[in-house]
Amino acid sequence: MKVRDAVSELEKMYPLSLREEWDFPGLVLGDLERECRKIFFALDPTIDTAREAAEWGADLMVTHHPLFFRAVHLIPSTDPHGRSAAILLRAGCALWAGHTNVDAAPRGTNEALCARIGIFNPSPIEPEGFVEGAPAGLGRIGNLEREMSLEEFAKMCRERLPKTVQGVKLAGDPKMAVRRVAVMSGAGDSFLGRALESGADVFLTGDLRHHPALDFMQKVRSCGRRMGLVDVSHFSSEFPWFDFAMEDVKKRLGGEAECRLSEINTDPWAEVFI
Repeated sequence: MKVRDAVSELEKMYPLSLREEWDFPGLVLGDLERECRKIFFALDPTIDTAREAAEWGADLMVTHHPLFFRAVHLIPSTDPHGRSAAILLRAGCALWAGHTNVDAAPRGTNEALCARIGIFNPSPIEPEGFVEGAPAGLGRIGNLEREMSLEEFAKMCRERLPKTVQGVKLAGDPKMAVRRVAVMSGAGDSFLGRALESGADVFLTGDLRHHPALDFMQKVRSCGRRMGLVDVSHFSSEFPWFDFAMEDVKKRLGGEAECRLSEINTDPWAEVFI
């Protein structure tokens, strides 16, 4: 099997047409004609994860976050992105990134987050057609198996998602009942309005900033609504994607490539006690 074959299957699962207009997922670097026997998965293509992939002998590295978010003209190895690229190129390892197309795709980041938490029958909040017969689009909304308090829901998120120093934060009445949940993996404050319109009892997302969260809660109260927010780390909201991705890639490639998941937590934050 060639890298080309693996990339072809990835882009059937996560069509590039689902990307946001500002985003550029797909093959970032590498030789499509190279043999592909080992596929390495990581959330971020950092220097450390690139080195981890290279040392394992990976032929293809699959990440959620792209190596470059903006146009670049120089990638010297003195630059962190250039260093990551140099490590992979020297090792003969291609890099494919699936970003907002993976967020929108069936069994992508949002559906994986729902599965980890126990949100049933999720459907896209912003539908974008179908992929292989399954609905696609950004965000998801679905129901918990049973009604619970906002506080209990937040504790369940803390237990079921990868641990980071940020932990889990909530806004709203901790005792309020929640059953219907809207989710947006990654940084979801641009989706706050859609979450409110969705009729959900709680919105689960990551990377919420002070002012958008504050304005949202004031808007909820002014509308006479009872709704909560649960904020988790960017890393922990997206990492569950690998629950699906590794299983699906192995199945689609018929076991022709060995798959391995990075052991490095790329959440950038650390706890400091003064």
